[in-house]
Amino acid sequence: MKGSMRENGFRAIGGVTRQLTSGITPKGGKGRGVPLARLKVEWSAIVGAEVARVSRPDALVAGRGARTTQGGAMILRLRVAGAASLEIQHMADRLVERVNGYFGHRLIDEIRLMQGGIAPPAPTRALPAADPASVRRIAERVETVKDPELKAALARLGTRIAASRRSILLGGLGAVLFARAPRAQEPTEEQAKVLAVQPDDHVLGKANAPNLIIDYFSLTCPHCANFSAAVLPDLRKVFVDTGKARFVYRHFPSDSIATHASQLAECAGPGDFFDAIEVLFRSQVDWLTAADPETEMVKILEKKGVAAGKCLTDDQLLNKIVADVQSGQVLGVRQTPTLFINGQNCGNPGGTDAIGKILRDIGR
Repeated sequence: MKGSMRENGFRAIGGVTRQLTSGITPKGGKGRGVPLARLKVEWSAIVGAEVARVSRPDALVAGRGARTTQGGAMILRLRVAGAASLEIQHMADRLVERVNGYFGHRLIDEIRLMQGGIAPPAPTRALPAADPASVRRIAERVETVKDPELKAALARLGTRIAASRRSILLGGLGAVLFARAPRAQEPTEEQAKVLAVQPDDHVLGKANAPNLIIDYFSLTCPHCANFSAAVLPDLRKVFVDTGKARFVYRHFPSDSIATHASQLAECAGPGDFFDAIEVLFRSQVDWLTAADPETEMVKILEKKGVAAGKCLTDDQLLNKIVADVQSGQVLGVRQTPTLFINGQNCGNPGGTDAIGKILRDIGR
């Protein structure tokens, strides 16, 4: 049961990565290059850290035997450190299942090993520097914030967002920066079901509030962190605490680190979930740029009283995240943050004033 749950998790989250990166791959990149690049980047998340330490995807090659004639599946050529070859060979069938489960379709039929040295994982890249003008603008904008911790967090996040605009990948995974008008579209029956509050949703606000805001987020998304620090507090004060709206957070992790961060947030339990999310978002730049982000996140949450040490192996937590991802896929979520306000996809509207305008237009 647990094994099946994990495979479903890899399949769902792998599908999200494919959707989120679809807009940043080169035109004409439908061949072996794109899946091979994803295999190399996500190898540890797909097969586990132990296997990833002794193996590296080398190439995808067309199969010649009868096994590859249906569906166009390929052979993964895997470079393996000599001492681990026998063990990896015994695991070959299982690795094929993990790769295919992650991509959500039959990508490979078999794995062939080749001897070779394994280079150590690349060190965590430092964030690119934001230009001085952006740094000055950010400093001016946060100058009026009284809470020193919040002020520092907003400054770090603003700098990261400014720097990330230079990066194609972060630009592709980030949210739309400008407000856009909600698209009026009648939801399907399946969409209508997931646009309602679910039994395991994390909810703020009164059950009889007339308006519903659902936010799909990723804990590695800088724009989501900015929403958490700069928008959500006012949103709660103006709309949630006054009984005008309910607010729901749903996971939509954009990478393996974000998936692990979501598991750790779930580990805090329903009562402390929003506090855990706030802590992780405020410290996002710190743990995301650490040599071992997962270990750093565990340390941060344990300082706040969350026993997070064993959470990354808890399949029940992963199951909740997968359910959120699947609901987002039903709704066509393609970026984070994405807000659904009374059933309409409003993308990332911006601040509380913009959300207030939307509620005046389509509010109840």
